Amino acid sequence: MRVLLIEDNERLVAALAQGLQEEGIEVVSAEEGGAALERAARGDLDLIVLDLGLPDRDGMDVLRELRSGQPHVPVLVLTARDAVEARVQALDLGADDYLLKPFAFAELLARIRALCRRAAGPRWSPRIDGVVTLDSEHGAQFADQRVPLSPREYALLAYLLRRRSEVVPRGDILREVFGYATDPGTNAIDVHLARLRRKLVGTALTLETVRGVGLRVRVEER
Repeated sequence: MRVLLIEDNERLVAALAQGLQEEGIEVVSAEEGGAALERAARGDLDLIVLDLGLPDRDGMDVLRELRSGQPHVPVLVLTARDAVEARVQALDLGADDYLLKPFAFAELLARIRALCRRAAGPRWSPRIDGVVTLDSEHGAQFADQRVPLSPREYALLAYLLRRRSEVVPRGDILREVFGYATDPGTNAIDVHLARLRRKLVGTALTLETVRGVGLRVRVEER
């Protein structure tokens, strides 16, 4: 497995490279977006870890260019930007995962391995062919209707669609969609889930609660 780290913090790159190499993962790195795009163009990468705060250009622009040139390579965004709008934008541009700094190395490693496993099958995109497509205006387009979504609803649905083969734990949703490192006892998931379910009535998507485990997306055959 070969991973490209796009990160300008030399100490962090050194620490991550050492840890990943000890796990048998080859690491190459780039401190700037331009150099990263040139390296990615070789087409020999299994995964890209991308920081959004780069010295020469915004990481979102790098992500956009990566997706246009390397559409099938998983991209894990690793950043301190915790606003939901940033997560929504990154997912919309094609990021496969989004991990906030500071983070535990064990979690990063687990996510890298999970993304590489998923990459062995068809790559996730913000659509299910013939069922739904998430658009850049925070909407879900079905065959016969468009459902407008709030940024939170969009981020929640995008995250569940990306992991639609799984039952997604509530803790993962709190962390990845709402930015909580631990469960503060908030009912944010339930509030936004209820609104999203109402908007999806009559569509081919159902958001199912698996008691004591989490949520999953069901696609109804039509």
